[in-house]
Amino acid sequence: MSPGDYQTVGARPGIDLPDRDRPGGVVHSGDPRYSRPASYGVRPTGPTRPPTVVTYRGWYTGYYCHPWYRWQYGTGAVVWFGWTPYPWYNTWIPPYRAGWGWSPGYWNYGYWYPGYWTPVGPAPVGFVYVPGWWENDAYVEGYYRSETRDDWDWVDGYYLDDGTYVRGHWQPTGDAPEGYVWEAGFWDGEEYHDGFWRPEFLDGYVWLSSYYDEDGVYRAGYWMPQEEKPGHQWIPGWFDGTDWVPGYWVTDEEVEREDVKAWTPPEGVRDGWDTPAAPPAPADGPPEARIIEERTKRDGQKPVAVPVVVPKEGQEPPKP
Repeated sequence: MSPGDYQTVGARPGIDLPDRDRPGGVVHSGDPRYSRPASYGVRPTGPTRPPTVVTYRGWYTGYYCHPWYRWQYGTGAVVWFGWTPYPWYNTWIPPYRAGWGWSPGYWNYGYWYPGYWTPVGPAPVGFVYVPGWWENDAYVEGYYRSETRDDWDWVDGYYLDDGTYVRGHWQPTGDAPEGYVWEAGFWDGEEYHDGFWRPEFLDGYVWLSSYYDEDGVYRAGYWMPQEEKPGHQWIPGWFDGTDWVPGYWVTDEEVEREDVKAWTPPEGVRDGWDTPAAPPAPADGPPEARIIEERTKRDGQKPVAVPVVVPKEGQEPPKP
């Protein structure tokens, strides 16, 4: 199996791809993904390949990266502190943080597992807290997830021996399709985005795992060719919420000509994403409960995860 075995964006109408070697191609600003409506307004598009269990969700809102880098997703999940953290030292205790309690780290079979913050207040009814975790010295904030979810199982997160964290995630119940493994979803600071099935192996390629970087950008996993191509750079593929869009090579000259670091989004990039302002939420009641109520009305179903909202220092907690 090769990346060419997947459906490419060039197979979809309305996408202008230059004539170049497949798989993939350089996707310019005519890509309609930039103007899709809000994720909860998108209808399922029918059978896809490789096998998936979810339909499109808007992963690209609010993050204006060059089209070559759509495997990166700006999030609000990483927390910036006013002090330098040292989570990998067992002698470190963080300063006071309003609304949060510190769960200290511990040793386990000779390995150090760093501590994390837990909210002082109780979880919303029907939800449990997913502890935050460390990606090197970057802290990814925890969140509340639904206790149960039909046809899904929750897999707890854990640290590997080298300190790498395997994120907690929802995974479909039952056996995986033959030859496929589950690529875990991610938390963007506001919503949880489900993962997808990917091939376990791909001839000539190696899978690079996803992670959050210190700037709060979620860098999704992708297939990387095992052999380099002199004079070219690999543009990673990405999962668009329905299909895997293959990566492709571009020349060094093209990268320089594009000046991707100075790229700005085309006019109309926000078209379709703007939604009417929600009515003011009642002043009483926990904020998480109000978020759950609003999203349930919006989507027609209870959200699988919501952010933790703690009162600011000196602010009175909400009435139950």
